[in-house]
This record gives sequence, structure tokens and C-alpha cells, in this order.
Amino acid sequence: MEYVVVSYPKDRKVRIDDKVAGNTNDKLMVETGHHVFDLGNPRDYKPLWVEKIVQNTTSVTPLRINDFEPTGGAT
Repeated sequence: MEYVVVSYPKDRKVRIDDKVAGNTNDKLMVETGHHVFDLGNPRDYKPLWVEKIVQNTTSVTPLRINDFEPTGGAT
């Protein structure tokens, strides 16, 4: 099992491989391998998705995904 934290200034649902996996800024568990991350609707953030290979993480040292930022649209 691997661990990731998707950073975002607001609380949003995190989708991993098209399935809701938890919330931004929380530690999430995911299987080792290639995954696609997004924040669902509304699509008021960029980029619209991020692809990452998740491996060699621990609960103490999760992969931190800091790619998402608001675009200024409705929240």
C-alpha cells in the first residue's frame, strides 16, 4: 500500500482513477503504480488531472501532489 497527499487550498474530493478516494490535504491510501488524480466538478482548477507513478512511500513520507491550483472560477 502507498500513501499520497493531494494539496489544495480548499477542501475538495480527490478522485483517483475516476473514483472518489478522500479529501484534499488528507493522507490517502492507494495501490502501488500509475494513477490519475483529479478534483472532480466543478472544474475550476488546473491542471484538470495529474498522472503520477506512486511507489516507495510510507505513512510518514507520502507522495505529495502539489500540482493543482484554483483558476478563479466558481467554487
